[in-house]
Amino acid sequence: MSDPDDTAGAKPASTATLGKRLWRDWLLRRPGLVILALILSAITAAAAASYAGVIAWTFDKLNSGAADFFPLAPLAVIGLATIRGGSLYLQTVQTNRLALNVMQDLQNAMFAKLVRADFARLQSEGTGSLVSRFTNDITLLRETIVRLTNNLMRDVLTVIITIGIMLSLDWMLTLLILVVYPIAAWPVIRIGQRLRKTSSQAQSQMGEVTSQLEESFSGARMIKTYGLEGYESERARKSFFERLRFLLKITENKARVDPILEVVGGLAFAGLVAFAGWRMLEGETSLGNIIGVLTGIGVISPAIRALGTLNAVVQEGFAVLDRIFTILDTDETVTAALDAPALTVDRGAVELDAVSFAYPDGSVALSDITMKAKPGAKIALVGPSGSGKSTILNLLPRLYDARSGTIRIDGSETRSVSLSSLRQAMALVSQDVTLFDDTVRANIGFGDLEADEAAIIAAAKAADAHDFIMALPDGYDSPVGPRGSNLSGGQRQRLSIARAILKDAPILLLDEATSALDTESEQRVQTALERLSQGRTSLVIAHRLSTVRDADWIYVMDQGRIVEQGKHDALVAQDGLYARLCRMQFGD
Repeated sequence: MSDPDDTAGAKPASTATLGKRLWRDWLLRRPGLVILALILSAITAAAAASYAGVIAWTFDKLNSGAADFFPLAPLAVIGLATIRGGSLYLQTVQTNRLALNVMQDLQNAMFAKLVRADFARLQSEGTGSLVSRFTNDITLLRETIVRLTNNLMRDVLTVIITIGIMLSLDWMLTLLILVVYPIAAWPVIRIGQRLRKTSSQAQSQMGEVTSQLEESFSGARMIKTYGLEGYESERARKSFFERLRFLLKITENKARVDPILEVVGGLAFAGLVAFAGWRMLEGETSLGNIIGVLTGIGVISPAIRALGTLNAVVQEGFAVLDRIFTILDTDETVTAALDAPALTVDRGAVELDAVSFAYPDGSVALSDITMKAKPGAKIALVGPSGSGKSTILNLLPRLYDARSGTIRIDGSETRSVSLSSLRQAMALVSQDVTLFDDTVRANIGFGDLEADEAAIIAAAKAADAHDFIMALPDGYDSPVGPRGSNLSGGQRQRLSIARAILKDAPILLLDEATSALDTESEQRVQTALERLSQGRTSLVIAHRLSTVRDADWIYVMDQGRIVEQGKHDALVAQDGLYARLCRMQFGD
């Protein structure tokens, strides 16, 4: 269990650095909104500050016994209130519009960066943590930017203009105030620094909670059948308690700001009253000036207090902003040169030459793999779990890059061609079918976003999916549900095959496409896969060896190495690993 006081991760960027970048790169993208917000903030601040001057003038008139001021003073106050109220409304709307537009820009930039991020990075960071960036983090940052744009400009201008008026009324009283108030700045800044650190940890922990909740709800079937409700409840309780610890720490830090400002404000006011009384008795200032300065304190005190609490909000929000900028600044490692040529696939020959690969944690997945797939051939990869079969399929479209060795397609090295053309040349059908919460038509259409209705239906028919699609309530317009939950496993797989058929890629990657299906569904899917494979180079991973008996060549893998290769009958005759796997599945 982590301590909220501990420092987590790398040293964060300074508040000044983050603020400058937010202003330069994001707020100034919309100069019209910024200028209008500044003008409205200035009007609001000037109207508030003018109260001190009007009140000073009013009481000087009262003290002198003049009566001609009476109709003007109430009208002046009413006029200032009307101007401030109208400008405050317009300023709030305008600054919120600016802040929300900036939030949208940041969300778009962050999603565009993550959706193009390295596959290894997406795999290492949990889905819940990534989703938390767009929900919890963004909500907190939105509050910070709204407060910054709504309060910072207005309150700073209010303080500056009001102090200017106070100096004109009685510069000595005003200087006394200016000496006392900064005493509160140091503890407020220290509180903000602690809050920044704690908030950063709290947001990271919230990502972990989101991941845990996603696991618990998506795994409801397993949890119920294994009777794990109590275990999961206890696990969630510990996570929520940890969340509570962080939030209480944040609350405690925030709660310290107002009392500090209250005490300092009280001391300043007491000193001011004593000093003002002495100056008035000495005849060095007027009653109007004293009351005007006191009114100025009444104007700037809420503004200063708001700026003090704003520092806490900023530190909390900038911890999130630092996380977002870290995402935006992280470079991809799997890249291609900007001028890389497009891959042209004429035949679909695939070759791996002395390829080795290790994961970031140092675990070796492949060692010196050399294999070839002739154009149009069906190549099977078999072996125990963890032998490196799926890693090979991940290296072909450069989801990862090999540590050493070369991968070629029709003689072109995969690292020397553009990523988009390389991936366009391949279609993937795996046991983990990815369907989006959209219609059947849309999920097939992802294979070719330009495809028309006729092409989508033709692909569905080729995948033996048309009949069951037409039996759905809305046919091709039927929603598949989250992750395809409205469909059976076999139906989801056939939609995946239809999508691959629509893509019409020359190289086909099949990763245990039938392993999770019943016998009838497997037969239907296998028939659809045979249609899909015609005329294409296919690399097939299969635990059910019956599906690869007819392969043109079989590579047998174990512990990241190729230990056998050949056709089915020859491998059985060798009486090695492949033969043992066959006996385990088919018997003697």
